[in-house]
Amino acid sequence: MHRVVFADSWSGFFAEFGAETFDDFFERLAAGATGGNSRRNVVRFSLGKDSQEKTFFIKRFFRPHFKDIVFARQNIGESCSQGRYEYENARFLIDNGIESYRPVCYGEQMMWGIEAKSFVVTEELQSTCLSDFVREKWKALERREQEKIIAGIGEFVRRIHAINVSLPDLYVYHIYLTESAPGEYDFAVIDLHRMSRNVTNKHRKLKNLARFRHSMLDDYFDDELKDLFTKSYAADNLGSDVNALIAQVKRWSKAISAKRKQKPY
Repeated sequence: MHRVVFADSWSGFFAEFGAETFDDFFERLAAGATGGNSRRNVVRFSLGKDSQEKTFFIKRFFRPHFKDIVFARQNIGESCSQGRYEYENARFLIDNGIESYRPVCYGEQMMWGIEAKSFVVTEELQSTCLSDFVREKWKALERREQEKIIAGIGEFVRRIHAINVSLPDLYVYHIYLTESAPGEYDFAVIDLHRMSRNVTNKHRKLKNLARFRHSMLDDYFDDELKDLFTKSYAADNLGSDVNALIAQVKRWSKAISAKRKQKPY
């Protein structure tokens, strides 16, 4: 069984460009996709002309692991493709006041109720990837501006955890920022296919912080900035335990770094 499910009025928009079926998206619009791996990849594409042009990303999932199929079912409560799962996760975050990429549609190819292939399409964010921002502008910023951004990200992650969401792929390059006013920043998070809901376990959430700290390259972030991220996350919630929390996150971050290389910006 093939199907494509659209958000809002997007079906009419894509129909204008002959994109209606699963194969229209999975094969034609994603033609020329590079990178990724044997399980998934992402490609950017645009439709329309001049001021009417819109840009999207399509993330395609091939041959999902059985554990991923089970994981999605556990979080949604029913059989769910990887494409639909990421679509639903984006909607869940946005509905709860957490900015993410705007889901446009998802498609799935199911065989006997089990996913064979799927995809999700999202609108391009009108913001800047944090890793790009850091690489291009970080060293020219005043210290207090750097601290303001890091503190803002800590507070942003606290809001995510407050709705009992865990993001094991929380890295610098999965955070986007927008300067909403001079010196004022808003944040968004992407890459949600491993997101978990209804997570109340404190250690699972803190491991998200450890992964983010792991991704903070020494070329741009000193220990004070790395610690500030955790302090801002903790705010008034942990009181005198903040130093212990920082030590724990730092320890877990070192363990992650020992197993995997840091991704350059």
